[in-house]
Amino acid sequence: MESSSLFELNEYIRKVFALNFPEPIWINCEISQIKEVRGNFYLDLVEQNEKEEVVAQASGVIWYKSFLFIKSKLGELASSLLQAGTHVKIKVNVDFNERYGYKLVIEDIDPTYTMGRLELARQKIIERLKSEGVWGLNKLVDMPTVVQKIALISSDKAAGYADFKTHLEQNGYGYRYQVDLFVASMQGQNTERDVCNAIDQINEQKGKYDCIVIIRGGGSKLDLSSFDNFNIGYKICMSRLPVITGIGHEIDESIADMTAYEALKTPTACAAMFIDKSIDFEAKIIDIFQVIQTFGRLNVEKNMAFLDYAETTLAQRPLEILQRNKNDLAAIQEMIQAHVGFKFKYASDFLTQASKIIELMDPQKVLQKGYAIISQEGKTITRSHEYHPEKNTQIRFFDKEIITNNN
Repeated sequence: MESSSLFELNEYIRKVFALNFPEPIWINCEISQIKEVRGNFYLDLVEQNEKEEVVAQASGVIWYKSFLFIKSKLGELASSLLQAGTHVKIKVNVDFNERYGYKLVIEDIDPTYTMGRLELARQKIIERLKSEGVWGLNKLVDMPTVVQKIALISSDKAAGYADFKTHLEQNGYGYRYQVDLFVASMQGQNTERDVCNAIDQINEQKGKYDCIVIIRGGGSKLDLSSFDNFNIGYKICMSRLPVITGIGHEIDESIADMTAYEALKTPTACAAMFIDKSIDFEAKIIDIFQVIQTFGRLNVEKNMAFLDYAETTLAQRPLEILQRNKNDLAAIQEMIQAHVGFKFKYASDFLTQASKIIELMDPQKVLQKGYAIISQEGKTITRSHEYHPEKNTQIRFFDKEIITNNN
């Protein structure tokens, strides 16, 4: 039986590839792994089905010159796209070498495909969070008037973390903040796991903190795509502490931003917000103190005026009372004197009149006028029926008394 060598077979395959793929083509795939060697990038490319099973796999390479072209075209976005886990649309030359086998030589990347997939995935996550009834729950959590105890989720090596701490610690008002760092990856495949675990740990010790802050330095939209994640969004929604995000992008909002209590653009903006809250609270306290001080001073002045008035009144009142009583006593004395005088005059007049009457009624005076007093047995007879002829009768005249014996 006639046979061919391996080289001959691979040479035949190379000719088939060259015949069927004479020009570069665009394909969609996911970067499974990537590494850089001397400016060249070597990639493992895969495609998965709905069950996340790998249904196709190939090796890819970006030569240094091609990478320079891609970087000049996309800028910083080029490095963001060339990350494990990123879905990309790439322009490739299908290459087959008799010694090294099959690989895809990447010449260009279409960023709109990746961005479109990210936006579609984000909309699905939003719909899912809303359908589960958790969307917006964190915005209903109470935020303390003054924030002092902060649970911070960040990379300990990130510039944003240093900016956040520096801004808080070097505030010009002397405010002091407790910041406990929960280290988490802020980019890549570990972000979801680290951030979710940190939120769970913080909520388990809820009483120790006023809020949760998630910060990250600046980056492209693709760099921040790790925060367009259902589980991160769900954990934020269900957090019993308010969550503040400062993930460092100026235009687009991530799922983490949209589900948080409040989303700010940078870590420094988060620190500034806490300082502003402290300033506002201190200003209100100062205003209240000034109001209390003003009212206190007015009350003291009012009471002092009242005391002065009371002192003057107390000094004058006894004299007024004494004078009034003195006047009353004088009036009473005059009334008593007048009344006594009237009584004396009335009594004097009465006595004078009585004396005259007595004088006129003196029996001697009456007898002198020709009257006589008749009595029997010592009883004066004034009525005819009182007279008894059989009794002895005594008749008294002015000048003489006669006794008649009727027996």
